[in-house]
Amino acid sequence: MLGTIWQTIFVTPLLNLMTGLYLVTGSLGIAIIIMTVLIRLVLLPAMLPSARSMKKQRDLKPELDKIKEKFKYDKQKQAEKQMELFKEHGINPASGCLTQIITILVLFALFGVIRRFTMAENVSEINELLYFGWLRLREGAAIDTSFLYMDLAEPDPYFVLAILSGLVQLISTKMAMPMQRAGEKAAKVTPEKSDDVAFNMQQQMLYTMPIMNVIIGITLPSGVVLYIFTAAFFSVFQNYLLYGFGGLKPLLDKIGLIKSGKD
Repeated sequence: MLGTIWQTIFVTPLLNLMTGLYLVTGSLGIAIIIMTVLIRLVLLPAMLPSARSMKKQRDLKPELDKIKEKFKYDKQKQAEKQMELFKEHGINPASGCLTQIITILVLFALFGVIRRFTMAENVSEINELLYFGWLRLREGAAIDTSFLYMDLAEPDPYFVLAILSGLVQLISTKMAMPMQRAGEKAAKVTPEKSDDVAFNMQQQMLYTMPIMNVIIGITLPSGVVLYIFTAAFFSVFQNYLLYGFGGLKPLLDKIGLIKSGKD
């Protein structure tokens, strides 16, 4: 039952989209890249609440700084006051979790689609799941899984795509963290250097997804990793439009790439 629902809602629609793009472009790699961008555009409404939450946190920076200063030696009280402020302004610091869940579900579905594309013994296994006759692949045709130096049906032999996806994800997450510099400054004045609940949550988000990208990117077919990399790259542009350089600004300023004003 659950398998049928999963197949109907996620796998089969993505398989049809992948097939159409593959027929138009003639390249499985380009089809994956285009499909990733389309998926991210469709998921954009689900991502906006998290984006709005981050922008509200930036707007509340002066009030958050006052709380950090007033309760800088009382970690529990500071956390309580921060959460009260977030609740008052309708901010959920964990609002990005839904986006991550949806992204992971799409990732698993795409993994199934790519496996079906690359491991099918004949195209009839794909054709029977297509919605329209004009999408059907020619009987006896072989699906070309080569893209650049990779076979999209196999893991990247040099781990280049996995490492790049982790780095791009790190940049994307850093850009979406405009409060990090303030959090770091507040943490330094306390004995445990971990007084800011929002800062701690951001720090966990900063490294968790990039590390996961690298780990799973080493083992999964490079076609799936290409989706992960493209999705992370899309997030960089999305976050730049929403936050500018955000939490990446201190580093860029330090190495002289940009000139940033004072917080």
